Parts: sequence; C-alpha cells; structure tokens
Amino acid sequence: MKEKYKITEKQLDFLDKFLTKKGYSNNENKFELMDHLICDFELNGNGNLSQFLSTKLSFINEQKFTKQKIYNRLYLREMFKEFLSFFSDFKKIPLTILIFFFIYYFTKYFNNKVIIVSFGISLITLQLYGLYISFVEKELRKIEEFRALATVTYMPSYIVILFSNVQSPLKYIELFAFFWFLTFMITLSFVIYAKSKKDELKKKYNHLIKG
Repeated sequence: MKEKYKITEKQLDFLDKFLTKKGYSNNENKFELMDHLICDFELNGNGNLSQFLSTKLSFINEQKFTKQKIYNRLYLREMFKEFLSFFSDFKKIPLTILIFFFIYYFTKYFNNKVIIVSFGISLITLQLYGLYISFVEKELRKIEEFRALATVTYMPSYIVILFSNVQSPLKYIELFAFFWFLTFMITLSFVIYAKSKKDELKKKYNHLIKG
C-alpha cells in the first residue's frame, strides 16, 4: 500500500511562496489551488514537495491563464454592455446624442490639425484616468481579478494604434467623426465600468488589502 505523506508547516510556507512567485496573488484563487495541490501531494506525492511541484508546473501555469482568460471574457462582455447602455438607457441617451453632435460639428467647423489634436486629447485623457484607476493603489495589483480588469480596460487603445497607421484619416470627414464618436464612447464605457468594478473588488478583498 502506498505511503501517504502529511504536508508540514515548512512545506506549506514553501508552497505559498512558490505560488506567489508564479504570479498568484494572496486571494481565494491562490488558496483554492493550494488546497488542490496539498491534497494531491498528500495522496500521490513521495514527501519531496519540490520534486512534486516540478511535475505540476504546466498545471499551475494553465490554471493561472485559464482564470485570467475567464475574467477577461467576463469583463469584456460587461464593458460592452455598459457601452450598449448608452444607446438603450433613456437616462444615458441624451448624453450620447450630445457627444455625437459635439464631435460631428467639431469636425465640420475646425481645421484638420485642431481635429486630430482634439481627437488625441479626448481619448488620451480617458486612458490616463483609466491608468490612474488601475495603478494608483498598489495593493490592488496583487489581486488577479483586478489585473485582468486593468488589461481589458486598455483594449480601446489598440483601436487608436491601428488608426495611427491609416493614411489620410480625414479624407472622409463624416466617417472620421463617426469613428471618433464610437471610439470615444467605447473608451468612456470601459473606464466607467472599470471604476465601478474597482470599487466592487475593493469591498470584496478589503480584508486582504488591509492585511
């Protein structure tokens, strides 16, 4: 009959530090994985925790990326719901219309240089606020869910990067105005959702942040 090994306090401490180095924050996801590994080690290990973990590296990394992908998909879906609410929520529709007409008339009555500069400033300002939300509190960076949220928040910036490679973007001014409007609304929606979700995560992990 295979001998079963009971994990020691020293090995528990080693496992905790090992998972931290592997990118797991001090939250329930880490503890959930620790619990699984401990049970597996005590049932199937040979007493050598380092050797056991070396055989579980792929599983450990896979769990981390799987959870992050789940969070990314969830947050992306919720952020687009926030975006769509600007076109379906009667309380938000007036603001949506106001932003659209402001951008449209701005592109009609100002020269190209002013338009491009204003386009950049409007989006960069939102992104900087998103950056502030994501990184102002270093305690939150330890939380896996928040890191995933910060990653998704900056997805609209890729749209601007792609736009920068377009030749003669103001050749069709009406099309550019529509692009500016949609990009601004998507970025605004993502930042609004990120702020709301950040507050939610702070309450959820308050005990870990204070600790």
